[in-house]
Amino acid sequence: MKNIKKVLILALVFALLLPSAALANKLEDIKASGKLLVGTSINFPPFEFWYTDPATGQQKLEGFEMKFAQGLADELGVEFVPVDQAFSGLITELRAGSIDCIASGMVMKPDRLEVADFSTPYYTGKQVMLVKTDNLEKYKTVEDINGQKLGVQMGALQVEIAAEQFPKSETTQLDSIPMLVMELKMGNTEGLLLADSVAGSYAKVYPEIAISEIPVSYTSAGVGMAIAKTDDNKEFLDFINAYVDKVLNDGTFDKWVEEAYTINGLLLQQN
Repeated sequence: MKNIKKVLILALVFALLLPSAALANKLEDIKASGKLLVGTSINFPPFEFWYTDPATGQQKLEGFEMKFAQGLADELGVEFVPVDQAFSGLITELRAGSIDCIASGMVMKPDRLEVADFSTPYYTGKQVMLVKTDNLEKYKTVEDINGQKLGVQMGALQVEIAAEQFPKSETTQLDSIPMLVMELKMGNTEGLLLADSVAGSYAKVYPEIAISEIPVSYTSAGVGMAIAKTDDNKEFLDFINAYVDKVLNDGTFDKWVEEAYTINGLLLQQN
């Protein structure tokens, strides 16, 4: 009899706990923790990069995606905590729950959409090939650079682009874009596949490299903030999407993009 009572009591306790478990959601968890842990790889200007203020010597985190993440944290009323790590490991960390979201120039590729949910896209662009400025006339077509070594960021969509569009070329895969740029400048690679905004940023800094005429085809759904694909994330995703709509519609995001180029000395002039 006593055992039966114990079972009934345990069953009742469990039943009482079910509603609170059902109400649990990521948005409330973040607010309760007081922190928004944003996974990012801080070597991707103008999206995210470190900038040393010449007036103070202080190193600051800059980039329009970091402004977006900071603004989202402010909207939530929590502290923005950037978690800097290799791009190739960001999805793994997201799924493990060690970060709340990803803001790292992450394109919404089909394979990523299978394992993560994405916000409304806040940035779109095209893919280009960087080469040495002296080689602009040498490399103008896919055929011209076929068989040459190409640089791509490990885990990024450029790995797939290289395999599909430049199958005769060997790739050098590194997590660090600055290191990939250095490999190109040193002649260890002949081309570097990058998003146009990032490639343009580095070309402005280093006149010895430039965006080539080589056509790079890729239809992108855009860049968005990634969150884990779990049942408790709907309110969090809705909150992010509402914030995306807000900063896109009121011009705030465009201001962040312009500031990112200006701060890094990379403002691309448009006619």
